[in-house]
Amino acid sequence: MSRVIPFLVSLCIAACGGSQPTPRSASTIGSGVSLEAMTTKQAAKIVEEYRTKYGYPAPAAMAPPPTSMVDVLEIVRGDRFSEFEAARQFSAGKQGPEALTIRAYLELSYASGMRLAAAVLKETEKHTATELAQASQPRRLGEQAPEDPKKVSELQAEVADLQKVVRALGLLSEGPLEAGGNLAKEAVRQHPQHGPGHLAAANYFRLRRDWLAFDREMRFIEKANPEPPPLHTFLRAREQCQRYVDANKCRALLQKTLERNPKMVRAQANLVLVEKDIEAKHAELEKLRAMNPNHVVVTLAGKQIDEEFAVTTELREALGNE
Repeated sequence: MSRVIPFLVSLCIAACGGSQPTPRSASTIGSGVSLEAMTTKQAAKIVEEYRTKYGYPAPAAMAPPPTSMVDVLEIVRGDRFSEFEAARQFSAGKQGPEALTIRAYLELSYASGMRLAAAVLKETEKHTATELAQASQPRRLGEQAPEDPKKVSELQAEVADLQKVVRALGLLSEGPLEAGGNLAKEAVRQHPQHGPGHLAAANYFRLRRDWLAFDREMRFIEKANPEPPPLHTFLRAREQCQRYVDANKCRALLQKTLERNPKMVRAQANLVLVEKDIEAKHAELEKLRAMNPNHVVVTLAGKQIDEEFAVTTELREALGNE
C-alpha cells in the first residue's frame, strides 16, 4: 500500500473456538503487537504483512484520480477502495448537503468494507481453529503429543494471524465511521428534507447498531418516498442480518437490491458473507470479482474461499462415486 489511509476503528474480537487456545505469540505478523494495544499505524502494517504472507497483492487504482464529485460518487458506488483516499482528498472541504452526503457515503462505505472483510476472515478463523483442534488431538491410545507438531504450529500461527488482521481491519474502520456519521448529521442539519442525507445517517446508525436512531431515519425515508432507492433496500437487508440474524431475508433483500441496481457492488460483496455453503459463497465471490476484482473482500479473503471451494469440489465428486 503506497499510502496508508488515515482511518481508525475498534472492533471487539472474540477468542477462537476449539479445545486448544491459540497463543498470541504464535502470530507471525505484527511482531510484538497485541490485540488490545494495537494502534492504527500498526493495524495498517499488519494488513500489508498479511497480504504479503498469504499471497495477496495490494490492489491498484482502477482509474485516474477524480476530477469531480460525480467521479467520487462513482468510486463509492463501485466500492473501489484503492481509490478512496484520492476521492477523500479531492472532496475534502466541499460543502452543501449533496457534497456532504457524498463525502459521508465515501467514509461509511470504507468503514463498512473493512468490517465486511473482517467478518469474512472471521469465518476463516473459525474454520482454521477447528482444524487446529483436530490436529492437536492424540491419534493413538495413550499418545500425549500431537501427531504432527509442525502442522499444529502452522495452524496456531494462521489462527493468530487471522485474529490480528481481523482486529486490524476493525481498527481501521473506526475513523471513517465517525467521520461519515458527522458528515451525514451535518447534511441532515443543513437540509432536513434531503433524503440522501437521511440514508447516509441511517447507514451510520446501522453500523453503530443504534437501532432506534436507524428506525427514525428509515421512517423518514419511507414517508418521503413511496418507492425508496436501492440503498434503502440494501440497508433493510443488512438490518435483517445484524439486527434479526435472519440470513434468508437478508439474502432475498440483497438480491432484490441487485435487481434494482445491478451495479451496486456492496450488495454483491455482502452476499459473499451471507452464504455459508462454500459452493454458493464461491459463486457469489466470482460475481464480485467480475464487478470489482480489487474489492477488499476479494483481495483479502478470496484466496481462502477459492482453496476451500477447490477441496470441497474434489471431495464431493469423489464421494459421489462411492
